[in-house]
Amino acid sequence: MRGKKAKQLRVDRTAEREAARRKQRQQTLFTVIVIAIIVGIGGVLVAVSLDDTPADLADDATESPTDAPDDRPVACGGERPAAADEPKGTYEEPEQVLEDGVDYRARIVTSCGPVVVDLHEEQTPETVNSFVFLAQQGFFDGLQIFRNATSIGALQTGSGTNEASFDIGYNIEDELEVAEEDGYPPGTLAMANAGPGTAGSQFFFVYNDQFQLDPDYAVFGMANQRGIRTLETIGDIPVDENDPTGERPTEITYIESVEILTE
Repeated sequence: MRGKKAKQLRVDRTAEREAARRKQRQQTLFTVIVIAIIVGIGGVLVAVSLDDTPADLADDATESPTDAPDDRPVACGGERPAAADEPKGTYEEPEQVLEDGVDYRARIVTSCGPVVVDLHEEQTPETVNSFVFLAQQGFFDGLQIFRNATSIGALQTGSGTNEASFDIGYNIEDELEVAEEDGYPPGTLAMANAGPGTAGSQFFFVYNDQFQLDPDYAVFGMANQRGIRTLETIGDIPVDENDPTGERPTEITYIESVEILTE
């Protein structure tokens, strides 16, 4: 997961401006998960933003106004879930919740239908552990799929504020084995980031075959065929061309719930 390439994914860490300050202290923070992805909010999926591409936005130009009322309709005729009004907290680190010998899956229910994902707990144990921990806390419930990076076919979510600048409070290591071996085919579930070692809570789904970025984002799951169809439906929702990022969907797709299944 390293933020690079223009249309990568970003995760804008906390207000690109803070990331910028950190950058001066650490030399590159994330270009914010959207700087992080290189500044700006574009980050996606990976939060990342892809640092150097045209799609990256400058930090002061990437965030959409947060004070204006959001009057967008809910996608697919869905309803706003009660959890959408619940504030999301941060954590110093995820608890160790995975058990040896257990196969993990996730049933992610969205406004447009369910996406069942087989999680790669053996190849990416730290990434899957963090995801499962946050899911068990109800962290993802009520969040929006806030970014549709149409140029690379990726849908980003997992931000407690539905903005790329959100910081969960901890980072997890980049487990890139699956990404390096298999790339990012449709149905891929991967972590967004703003550079090496910056992944946190934000992740993205790949919904078509346009994702051609380098293996810088940890792949930690794969959706089933029905789930891929759901992702394609969400990916078909137009983006707001007047939005600074050009990647804000015109309809809101919520993550209504995330259930962890084991065998």
